[in-house]
Amino acid sequence: MKTKYDLRPASPEEAGLFYAADSETDLANGCIGHVRMDFGRGEEFWHTWWPRGPEEWNSPEFKEELGEVVSEMRRSILKDLRSMSSYCCNHGGELPNGSYGRSIYGYVAESERYRYCLRCLPYKGDYNAYLTCYDKQVQEMNQAQQQTAVSEIEMGGMM
Repeated sequence: MKTKYDLRPASPEEAGLFYAADSETDLANGCIGHVRMDFGRGEEFWHTWWPRGPEEWNSPEFKEELGEVVSEMRRSILKDLRSMSSYCCNHGGELPNGSYGRSIYGYVAESERYRYCLRCLPYKGDYNAYLTCYDKQVQEMNQAQQQTAVSEIEMGGMM
């Protein structure tokens, strides 16, 4: 079933986006923050917002879209622990660096402006999911500046 915020399995190059980074890296990546979620005994839904970027990135527009994204995911992968486990088993997305011999899964949903990286730990006794949110415009601008700087250094070395 096609939805507005379709999830796709993360690529190996995206694996770093699913974990907390130092504040400089978070800023360069356009990280707004993350939602930490768990299902309690399996069917509950507890969540906490953790800001990681400048407050102005946590705009009303972003908050509205984040609410839509989480609501949509609550109808599928975030419905309950059993649904998450089933989704992960059937959709790939295994991330490197699983802990304690257990697999961790990563999925990405994107809108025109934002990137949402959902890290899933479908096991009882853990926080079950982290949804890290990025401003794609900030991320792309910083990547372009970084590529320009590298090109200038390389050109300077050719002279």
